[in-house]
Amino acid sequence: MSPTSRRTLLYWLLLLVPALVVGGGAIRLLRLEEARLRQQGEDVAEARRAAVTAQARLIVENVELFVGDAQAGLLDTLGSAPGQGLDAFLDRWEQNNPLVRTAFRARPDGSLIRPAADASREEARGFVRRFARELARQPPWGSELSSVSPVSPALEKKSAHDSEVRKLAAQNVMQAQSARRDLQQLASAREYALANGGPRLAAAAPPAGAGARPAPGASPMRATSEAAAPLGALSADEYRQPARTEAAWAEARAGKAEADEGKAVKDAFPETRGWRPRVLDGRLHVLGWVRPAGASEYRGLELELAALVNRLRGALPAEVGFGEGYALRDGQGRTLHQSGAVAAGAEPLVKVALGETLLPGWEVVGYFSGTTKGDSGAGFFWLGALLVGIFVAAILAGGSLLWWEARRSEAEAAQKTSFVANVSHEFKTPLTTIRLYAELLELGRVRDAAQAGEYLRTIGRETQRLARLVNNALDFSRLEQGRKKYALESVEVRAALARLLDTLAPRAAEAGVVLRPQVPDAATEITTDRDAFEQIVLNLLDNAFKYGAAGGEVGVGLSRRSDGGVEICVSDRGPGVPAEHRDRIFEKFHRVDESLTAEKTGTGLGLSIARQLARGLGGDLRYQSREGGGATFILSLP
Repeated sequence: MSPTSRRTLLYWLLLLVPALVVGGGAIRLLRLEEARLRQQGEDVAEARRAAVTAQARLIVENVELFVGDAQAGLLDTLGSAPGQGLDAFLDRWEQNNPLVRTAFRARPDGSLIRPAADASREEARGFVRRFARELARQPPWGSELSSVSPVSPALEKKSAHDSEVRKLAAQNVMQAQSARRDLQQLASAREYALANGGPRLAAAAPPAGAGARPAPGASPMRATSEAAAPLGALSADEYRQPARTEAAWAEARAGKAEADEGKAVKDAFPETRGWRPRVLDGRLHVLGWVRPAGASEYRGLELELAALVNRLRGALPAEVGFGEGYALRDGQGRTLHQSGAVAAGAEPLVKVALGETLLPGWEVVGYFSGTTKGDSGAGFFWLGALLVGIFVAAILAGGSLLWWEARRSEAEAAQKTSFVANVSHEFKTPLTTIRLYAELLELGRVRDAAQAGEYLRTIGRETQRLARLVNNALDFSRLEQGRKKYALESVEVRAALARLLDTLAPRAAEAGVVLRPQVPDAATEITTDRDAFEQIVLNLLDNAFKYGAAGGEVGVGLSRRSDGGVEICVSDRGPGVPAEHRDRIFEKFHRVDESLTAEKTGTGLGLSIARQLARGLGGDLRYQSREGGGATFILSLP
């Protein structure tokens, strides 16, 4: 390895080692950054998922609150409706309230009182078809009371205190009946006294069946009051009113008894209400009922879900975060309302179901169009790794290019050194010959004029050889610098070839080669540079004389191409060009035999200059193996 190569290799290693160190460090930093970004992405994704879940639950709470308020208001209205004219009230209620689809009345066993099977409204007849048998089989207010909301606290303990409630109700009813009988007897006695003894007797007469007589000195009214006292009807102020008649006392006791009886019945049968969703024929139906305190029948309604759904739009937020979307879906997965970015067919991020006692199967789903997997670090790593790889590859490619350029420059320097040596050797041979024959002529060492003429012809041939060498060097310099000028003119190729062959006939004879021209008889004219054309042909023939002389012949052919151009073929029967050199014989300074002591000397520029001149004229020069051995060079000119 030459010193130049060693220096170049050292420079390249100075680029390679830091590049690999920097690349490895950058990859490690990218790994750490990838892990940090992945963790950060996971945290952000978890926060986003929690935010979407919280918003979905808030929407569910709003929906449940809205539905609960609507249901409570409907049952309050239904429970406060008067018993008189209830059917007319229910008719008006169905017409005026969009949330009421059908109102009904039913007995405790579930049999319908209203609507009838032959009702005029289609909705009422449909309600009967759907629920008459279902209510009779299993009324919603029966044993399944999970959704019932009793008003009285006693009903919450109904299962544990059922016997006590029934006993208390029976006692209250018996007391009310006894008070009613006493009042009736008192009224009958007063009517009898008025008819037979006047008002005073009537005032003094004790009630029939009172079971007590006034003590001596006691007033009849006091006795009557004491007799009625077990009924527990009068207050102290009422007792002290002396002017009050027995009828007034009886009427007051009757009012008190009726109030006690109503209170006893209400305590025994407190108000109950509730809602029950049911799925019939694949559709959801929501029934609500209420039994006012003391009533013997149930009042209820079927909720109009279409109107309820229309009002639930306000439960969804009007504005949502970027990339978020929320939707309210029914039990069949159909979207009823949506807000924000909800892509068709997208998989929801969260699902929050509504209460089973309100709208079973309904849910609020939340979407997020951004990433929630926390994988943003992977893309960053691969992008960074790609950039680092490009950076390291650029450094290595630059170092390799520098190494290749240095080797190429070294090879060119060696070739130029060889070229200088070859040119010097080429110049030395003709100069020596010219000097030798010139000295012989100068000293008069010639036998006759014929020998003197031969010497002069030899000096002329060597002078032409020097001229070709000088022209090659000049042409090479001009071609390398791009300063070669072409003077185009009309050239008769057949005549130009004949003249060149006549000029080179002595050179061929000296080399022991027979020229075999194959040119057409017709004139062949092209527009080209005469000097460049002759230089190309001379270089080809010179190579054939050098390397193909062993074959004993050199053929020169001329043919016209179909596009108007010409082809000149120079072929020999020499050894040809080895396969490993065929792609490089047109390179400058390249020679098949590099030895300066080789039998055939040369500069390695002839074929390179010939191809560059041919291409400069718009043509080309190529090599082709000759059948039977030898080489053929084909010059194409437009």
